[in-house]
Amino acid sequence: MGKISEIKMQLRHKEWAEMVSECQASGKKVDEWCRENGINVSTYYKRLNVLRTELIEGSEKQSIVPVSVSASVSVPQNNAVSDSGKEHISDSGKIIIRKDGFEVELSGDTSEDMLMALFRGLKQC
Repeated sequence: MGKISEIKMQLRHKEWAEMVSECQASGKKVDEWCRENGINVSTYYKRLNVLRTELIEGSEKQSIVPVSVSASVSVPQNNAVSDSGKEHISDSGKIIIRKDGFEVELSGDTSEDMLMALFRGLKQC
């Protein structure tokens, strides 16, 4: 698939995801929401199916995101555990993540959950 076609598809799928979110947030039945918004119910469900399939296929393609860590980041020797029970990096350092010219700098006490969310986002870039 060409780059332009891929971008168009991504934009279309983003619009579909927004449509599904709006429908679900409305609290209305799907057929009622679709009627009010001029969308055929079968079109809604076809789009929902495409998004679900894409999500499932994406989760099956787990890969490692290359990360570089600056020398100023330090991991506590005693494997300190935060209040949430998750290991964390000492706040004496910082975390720098680079991918394809994109750079994110985080404080050393960034939670594991936040890092995982960031990695998932970068994976889709």
